[in-house]
Amino acid sequence: MKELYERLEQIMVQFRPVFRREASFNWFVLLLWGILLSTQPPAVTSYLNALGLGERYYHQALHWFNSSAFSVDSLCSAWGRWLTKHVACHKLKGQRVYVGDGIKVGKEGRKMPGVKRLHQESEDVSKPEWIRGHYFSALGLLLSAEKALFATLIVLKVHDGIEEIDSETGLTLVDKMALLCVKYMEKGSYVLLDAYYSSVKVLAPFREQGIHLISRVRISTVAHAAVSRRPGKHGPGRHRQWGSAIKLRELFAPIETCNQASVWLYGQSMKVHYQCFEFFWDSPDEPVLFVLTQLPSGKQIILLSSDRSLTGAAVIEAYGWRFKIEVSFRTIVHLLGGFGYRFWLKSMERASTWPQNLRLKDYPETIRMQIAAKLEAFERFINLNALALGLLQVLALEMPQTIWQHFPLWFRSLPKHGYPSERIVRLALQNQLEVNFSRSRPALLLDKLLKVKIGHSQVHDKSDLAA
Repeated sequence: MKELYERLEQIMVQFRPVFRREASFNWFVLLLWGILLSTQPPAVTSYLNALGLGERYYHQALHWFNSSAFSVDSLCSAWGRWLTKHVACHKLKGQRVYVGDGIKVGKEGRKMPGVKRLHQESEDVSKPEWIRGHYFSALGLLLSAEKALFATLIVLKVHDGIEEIDSETGLTLVDKMALLCVKYMEKGSYVLLDAYYSSVKVLAPFREQGIHLISRVRISTVAHAAVSRRPGKHGPGRHRQWGSAIKLRELFAPIETCNQASVWLYGQSMKVHYQCFEFFWDSPDEPVLFVLTQLPSGKQIILLSSDRSLTGAAVIEAYGWRFKIEVSFRTIVHLLGGFGYRFWLKSMERASTWPQNLRLKDYPETIRMQIAAKLEAFERFINLNALALGLLQVLALEMPQTIWQHFPLWFRSLPKHGYPSERIVRLALQNQLEVNFSRSRPALLLDKLLKVKIGHSQVHDKSDLAA
């Protein structure tokens, strides 16, 4: 089991350049270990309890979320760069595959910046139609080994609830997702997005940066054919840019006349029927590939790929990987409680029952700075948990046999691909906690940090008793 602990710390020390102070990096390691080893409800207190640290260190740990020694963007960038170098990166035509989506998190705090009234479009009857909470945009990278596939979250950003007064004013959620992809993705790579993000605003910056989009578009989408120019002298006015309009839903042919392929969708092999067309959609100069897909259930969907060299079957199978980010959302919520932050801003006015966007221009400069710092604290909490989830996924792919060897429980159903899930990895780590703490392992950074912290605590306790 020592190998798992050592491997985790080998990865953690890669983030030392992100922090300008040694103390901030030490607390990064301690809090990350606290998330992995905690068996209590998610909170800073629980992370300290998992490490055996008392109340003396609570405010020090809490200060990490407001420290000026690093930024959440630099931490996420370092994490993304490390992931792109990993051998388990899932690739399509030799290029890395990213996946993006948004998630709405319910929050009842009346003095939490960014909390607003949000509409939930999910068809799940257990979810209310309207909630109060935060909206996060997320971007992840696909990691795989054989048939095991994970969407490892790189960054989550609060992208709604604040009405900016600077250059970001007027940017929509689609615009912000496009900027997030451009910032964290490598040139030539692919990104999988839902139909909400398939628009000209996304494709334009992607083309400039050499990024490929694979997405679903609405069934009512209208594309354009190539312009057919008449020979001879051109009359007055500018040249026509767009060809005739084409309603894509009218192009679906009977299943027996379509191409057929067996693709791996949602964990199983599935036969699909499809047709491929190249039309102009976002630009009159560059066509895109449309894949009109008919599933065995009879459902018709239209997929889009800005890379026209892909086959229809490849586009369909690639879009099926997108649901892995939904699995990661579910895991970070239910396994780690990664959205369980409880940070309030006393100087902020109490919000209404159903708040709208927080208008920064209504606050003085000092309060604006506090609001920005509080939003940073939210993002540090969730991205620290996302990093912890990513470490569990990396261990599952790198050291499956070691994890199964130390897995302490029995589950009726286990992953068919043979690789452990994030929950199994975490249970294996927690199972060996007492064994690792009872032995002297000077090579572990965790042991060194805890000895220093606990030693200081004992010295202070003795001095308090003497006084």
